[in-house]
Amino acid sequence: MSLQKMLKDFDFERLAGSAGEAKAREIIINYLRNLGFDPQVEPFTIKGFSSGTADIFVGSYHFEATPFGLCTDVEIEAELVFLENADILKHNPGIYEDKIVLYYHHQTRLYELNEFTKVRAFIGISAPGKKSYSYSHRQNCEDDAYVPSVMMRYDDAEKLIKHSGKQVKLMISQKRESLLAHNLILDIKGSSNEKNLTLLVGHYDTVARSHGACDNAAGSIALLKAAQHFAKHPPRRDLRIIWFSGEEMGLLGSYAYAQAHADEIQKRLRSVINVDLAGDPIGRNQLIVLGTKELMGYSAGILKENGLLFCESLGIYSSDCMPFSVFEVPSLNLARTGGKALNFGHTADDTYKNTSEYGLQDIVRATIVLLDHILNAAIYPINKEIDDSLRDKIESYLWQSTLQKPELKWRERYRK
Repeated sequence: MSLQKMLKDFDFERLAGSAGEAKAREIIINYLRNLGFDPQVEPFTIKGFSSGTADIFVGSYHFEATPFGLCTDVEIEAELVFLENADILKHNPGIYEDKIVLYYHHQTRLYELNEFTKVRAFIGISAPGKKSYSYSHRQNCEDDAYVPSVMMRYDDAEKLIKHSGKQVKLMISQKRESLLAHNLILDIKGSSNEKNLTLLVGHYDTVARSHGACDNAAGSIALLKAAQHFAKHPPRRDLRIIWFSGEEMGLLGSYAYAQAHADEIQKRLRSVINVDLAGDPIGRNQLIVLGTKELMGYSAGILKENGLLFCESLGIYSSDCMPFSVFEVPSLNLARTGGKALNFGHTADDTYKNTSEYGLQDIVRATIVLLDHILNAAIYPINKEIDDSLRDKIESYLWQSTLQKPELKWRERYRK
């Protein structure tokens, strides 16, 4: 079966905790069982939501919009104000009180902006040439921080801007409820007695209204192909493959897993390979190393040895690798960017039709090649270490991601 044919099987919305997530999970489980494996499911609780709808009315005009996840049913009428950069709310607090704010960009989170000026609602403008982006409020926000927020198309926003200063009605219809999402875990036992554990991970959920072909059905397929490879070629060392859910809501599945398996992570886990984004017919293969320069050279060298030239960099990656960085576990993050598939990411146009077989092949090959070397090396080749230069970036990311102060469980470099 071709990679793109496999991708087509996942061509539907897979919002965490939804029927779509359950459907995708069954596809993965059936594939693994046909390989002779017995995968396990680990549920975790989330604040879930339906895809929902949103409508904007001004005079005789009507525009459709996309509600942020975790909004609830609401109907608001207020004056519309266009602020191209919404950060002005924190520089001029109070001026736009009780307004509906139409904005194009900002650097401060919306719930933080609303602490300076209590607006009635936010209407964000998506990038030109695309359908509306899908976003979600953070899980750990207080209920009063879930400001009614929507995204709309760029071309519709050009028309709406002309009504700045007029009364506008915003209607959101969306159900918010506690749901169970599910991580899917497959253990492939190594032939030796060595205790080191390696993880191969990727998320199989999507944002609302998106089929998530590039982000991240493609990564999910890379994990399936790796399982197929190691079913035929059992490794020397233990491999655990995890399909995470809830990544699009803030890495919820990987955070839940890291919390539930913290003891094992500290004792056994040595490295993580995370596959997130692939499929661009013309694009750029990326190797983002959350680790050390030594690890970057090692992994990039392996890929080159096998005819795979990736653009390598040392840094953090906003994906399911991050919860493991708390324990100073390094990760190799594989992604393909720069083409039309990713261009439609987080929109309804992220479908398999915008991907190609060619755009999937290198990521799948790189995943298997790297794992083959790591799992079968005479000596485990990766140190459990992350460069100190990344520490502040990791702490900042984790703080913003969870809205809680992170505690890095890194080893001491020296003792006083």
